[in-house]
Amino acid sequence: MVQKKLQSNIWKYTLFIITNKRIFSAFLGAYYLTIPNVAPQGIGIILLLGSLSGFIFEIPSGYVSDKIGHKRALILAKTLLALSSLFLLIANNIFILILASISMSIGYSFFSGTGSAFMHETLRGLNKEKDFAKIMGKIRSIGYLIPIVLIILAPFLVSVNIKLPFAIALILDIIGLLTVYSFVTPKIKQSNIEEIGATNFKKVLHLAHNIGFLKYALFMGIMSGFLFSLNGYRAAYQSFLQIPIIYYGLFFGLGFALASLISAYSGKIKKGLTLNNFFKLQITIFAVLFFILGITSLQWVIIIIFILFIGLLHGLVPINGSYIMMGMLKNVKFKATLSSIPPQIQKITTAIVALGLGMIIERFSYATGFFIQGIIFCIILIPMYLFIFKNK
Repeated sequence: MVQKKLQSNIWKYTLFIITNKRIFSAFLGAYYLTIPNVAPQGIGIILLLGSLSGFIFEIPSGYVSDKIGHKRALILAKTLLALSSLFLLIANNIFILILASISMSIGYSFFSGTGSAFMHETLRGLNKEKDFAKIMGKIRSIGYLIPIVLIILAPFLVSVNIKLPFAIALILDIIGLLTVYSFVTPKIKQSNIEEIGATNFKKVLHLAHNIGFLKYALFMGIMSGFLFSLNGYRAAYQSFLQIPIIYYGLFFGLGFALASLISAYSGKIKKGLTLNNFFKLQITIFAVLFFILGITSLQWVIIIIFILFIGLLHGLVPINGSYIMMGMLKNVKFKATLSSIPPQIQKITTAIVALGLGMIIERFSYATGFFIQGIIFCIILIPMYLFIFKNK
């Protein structure tokens, strides 16, 4: 009976992941521009303050999660995501948009690392730890696939009322909050949930350095930071190119379908690629996509590139978590704390790059901004990659 209850965490977590998807992401950047006095540089400011908030709370959120328990931390995460949907629903100025961005960013900070750690402990309790990558891949696949319908419909809902998608998102967040309340906490040995006191918090960070985790965390955080910085400008650029907003959901849905397909095969991808080759593959693919955005303004090319960005970002990048959880941190305490390090680096990178991108776009053009972003992406990540794997 206990195992059956614990087994229920798998489908409940899948439902939780589904409700975490922001169905309004397809047109959020364009929505920002409908609010008075918001321009591309204003989008940069919104992303900057949201990402900085995530940066500040990322590692403390992992610390809190390991201290108060993963379930309670996930409840807090979902509450903050619900608040962000509420703020977007009532927004009529840039300050409320900033509050929404901050709430969303902090909410995801409490979720990142904690969700994987909670499921890792669940699968350990079910003696299915070795299937972590496979099961999490299926969960992510379903989590991307099911929301596609709402994501595609969201721009059509805008034609009825521009606020309607945010109201639906709020309802989904409430369902997700009820779901996380029903999670069954895995019974694990006391040594695995030893309280982190204020005096030994620094020891946890020293542990990350001692096991050689920090250099990988830095690489993954910077890379994903560059990619996430693009999100706020995707819809705005499509609007600038006069692509009808009713298609944004379709494009985003196709991207999520690609992410779902990649996630479904994440276990095989992880088995077929060494970490070295996986990092090399990501650098190559994303650099090429950035440069294509920078050299063409053909609508159909831009649409295809954005679909690929969405699919690969949400499909490939999370596989890094499997390398972390099942490799570097497999037998390490305080998984939520340590696995929060890459997202924290991602947040500060997103903040800096998004603001800079907004300033370049407003001064020059979208294409120029994306091309420069691609150059800086290569200048930073290629030397980091060579250093890591030369000294692995």
